[in-house]
Amino acid sequence: MDHRFESHASRNSTKVFLVEEYTNETHLDFVPGRKPGLLSDFTRYMFDILVWTLLSGCVSVFGMTANVINLIVFVRQGIWTESVTASLAGLAVADLCCTTTQLVHSINFVFMAAQPPGIPWDPLSILYVASGWPRIMFTRLTCWITAYVAFERCMCIVLPFKVKQLFTARRTVFVISCVFVVIIASYIPIYYTHRLLYLFDSTTNTSKVTLVLTDNAEDVEYVTRHLNDIILPTISLSIVIICTQLTIVRLKASKKWKRKNASSGYVSHENDNGLHTNASNPAKTGPQTAGTGTSGASAKETKVVKMITLICTIFIICNSPCVIIFYTRLLIPEIGNLRRYHNLFHVIYSLDFLMETINSSINIIVYYKMSTRYKQEFRLLFGLTDNKT
Repeated sequence: MDHRFESHASRNSTKVFLVEEYTNETHLDFVPGRKPGLLSDFTRYMFDILVWTLLSGCVSVFGMTANVINLIVFVRQGIWTESVTASLAGLAVADLCCTTTQLVHSINFVFMAAQPPGIPWDPLSILYVASGWPRIMFTRLTCWITAYVAFERCMCIVLPFKVKQLFTARRTVFVISCVFVVIIASYIPIYYTHRLLYLFDSTTNTSKVTLVLTDNAEDVEYVTRHLNDIILPTISLSIVIICTQLTIVRLKASKKWKRKNASSGYVSHENDNGLHTNASNPAKTGPQTAGTGTSGASAKETKVVKMITLICTIFIICNSPCVIIFYTRLLIPEIGNLRRYHNLFHVIYSLDFLMETINSSINIIVYYKMSTRYKQEFRLLFGLTDNKT
């Protein structure tokens, strides 16, 4: 769920989700007696406007456009032809959903700040259900698909002779589909216990869409939050970090082996099986796995591995703060909504959401710069070239 609003659900003793407390905060009339913490109310308010609304909204629009283009390019290339194309297409779908829900998130912040009269819905309820949870859910999808991509490319380095048999396009599509089903299913209890209903509001004498909680909503939210916001992100991030580090080490070992081989007067070639052979002694093959995991990988595969490594590195940079924040909050509970460090809580999560949105938007640049095949298909798609050669 969206962490900005978790305390509201747990603080409500009634089933109807009351939002007057937060909407008053939006206009800087904060809860009496609450300590200001490390940041002023005005600083937090400016971050809400500049980061949550403007920056995140603009990046989301770019990300939505970029991921639609990515998806079209991958479909034109053939999702069923290569496992890496299938996995990157799945990543594009998750990133598209993430940036779309982030845009809805940003638009809802505009309604919360403006408080226009007469709208038939409660902005915070919509923010909570229609954009907050979905955005977190699709971010978790991005995490696990990236973990799969990192593991697959790592195996390409470690087990170069078996990777094409292990990771086929059909198996990859099946795995990515299972990831979508499992992650989405993990949020079904939240939507069962937190519902949007059209109710009468006696304060305005009108009816509007409002969030309603069931009796066990708080317990369900507690379990879901710890599973999807702490345990699963930690595991997926750990997989990406380990696989990326191992891939980098193997690539460096391969480069070192090639330099040593070249200095010995041998020229490395690849035979039909992908093995490196020396020009002066074709019967002598280079090391298959000892010291290098890329001796069996073609130059094309090595280039793909480098591109995926860069994508994973960007992912680590943009998503590590989220996990760090989770564990920091466990150590310092006062970093939370309507607690002592309320303003700091809003600011760090606005920056965290922005970084996650950037991660879901920037891959198109990496693909275009590092993948010749993607670049050719991209230029062909927009009529910038006559053919693929």
